[in-house]
Amino acid sequence: MKIKLNKKDAIYLSVIAVLVIAVIVVGLVLGIKPQEVGEPNFFKQYYDDKCASYAVQNGNLSKGQIVFVGDSITDLCPLDDYYQELPLATYNRGIGGDTTEGVLNRLKVSIFDIKPSKVVLMIGTNDIDAGKSEDYIMENYTKIVDKIKDELPEVELYCMSIIPQNEVLESYSDLDTAENNLKIQSVNAKIKALVETKGETFVDIYTALLGLEGNLNKAYSDDGLHLNAGGFVVWSNILKPYLM
Repeated sequence: MKIKLNKKDAIYLSVIAVLVIAVIVVGLVLGIKPQEVGEPNFFKQYYDDKCASYAVQNGNLSKGQIVFVGDSITDLCPLDDYYQELPLATYNRGIGGDTTEGVLNRLKVSIFDIKPSKVVLMIGTNDIDAGKSEDYIMENYTKIVDKIKDELPEVELYCMSIIPQNEVLESYSDLDTAENNLKIQSVNAKIKALVETKGETFVDIYTALLGLEGNLNKAYSDDGLHLNAGGFVVWSNILKPYLM
């Protein structure tokens, strides 16, 4: 049974989401990096507000459902539009701008308190954009997987590949997407090896989202970093058979 937010909570979350996206877009258009527009304070506030809203929601949510955890790619996905035919409810626990460290620090409020039967995890692209090392990313990722399985040993964990990038807007010219894509491929291979070693499921959507030039297919993104409706269709079509 899917839980509906009350009108006040729904409006609040919608306003916060619009504000954070607006700040990201304006900053990028102006060529301003996050820390130059008052970050990480704004993103920390958004992160804290989202975690607080999850804590409020948790008391009204059904246990044993499906939780999606990630960054803005997950945050911006209207799950009900793509997964409404699943037998279980889907709860979106994506937070724009989040990282592997951020997910690690919010596992309780995002996952453990509602004891899902399935968890879909996609995280790491913001670590790569920030220049974090592969060792750093994988250390955090390993901790995330281990903590989830220690707390919820029966949960089905689906670890999504990090998606490719494509420099299609001038506002992203400060990102070396070619270098990032090489790093993403390397990290994805390490996530796959980690997940399979632990007996969990790795789901590759990186390959399906690639264009002929080896970057994120422009048909699936409007900004080169996030998925549009077409991209969400590709993602959901690959993932849904695992969740049925």
